[in-house]
Amino acid sequence: MRLLVVGAGGHAKVVIDAARAARIEVAGVVDPQPGDNLLGVEIAESPARFDADAFIIAIGNNRTRAAFFSEYLETGLRPATVIHPSTVIAEGVTIGAGTFVAAGVVINVDTVIGDDAILNTSCTVDHDCIIGDHAHIGPMSGLCGGVRIGAGTLLGVGCSVIPLRSVGDWAIVGAGSAVVDDVPDGDSHAGVPARSIRPVT
Repeated sequence: MRLLVVGAGGHAKVVIDAARAARIEVAGVVDPQPGDNLLGVEIAESPARFDADAFIIAIGNNRTRAAFFSEYLETGLRPATVIHPSTVIAEGVTIGAGTFVAAGVVINVDTVIGDDAILNTSCTVDHDCIIGDHAHIGPMSGLCGGVRIGAGTLLGVGCSVIPLRSVGDWAIVGAGSAVVDDVPDGDSHAGVPARSIRPVT
């Protein structure tokens, strides 16, 4: 596989590093504001500059990543799932196309992860969880068993979610929050315990 990384920010550096650790060849980086290189990988404005057969969207913002994911599905390149080799993945886990799993992540039995999601550094996902497309689980966050995370939802760094709770689609949970009740679609929650602070627009 020759991988095209879309995005040239800090998250893209993490993706490139994980891809190299997993012995995936990084063909190039695409960004509308190209520089000389990113970790030694050439940056260009157009994917046509590179001989690649797969892509991953290396952009942290969920809505932006989702839009680029849809766009790149039309290019003929296939979405690549990049998993750092330090990840611990139990039996029965399903990981969708274009998803990125960073270093130190633990994913437990019978969890289902959608397409184009991010499981960031050292987060833990226990048994029977479901994580939707384009979601982002922040570094050091922990999901207990049977948790549901909706499409496009962001859990900030260090969040925790108790068993069997649901966080709706396109919701935001602030850094360090503890989710003890369900979070509705499109809402922002924060605190310990997490409470609604404003609807997402």
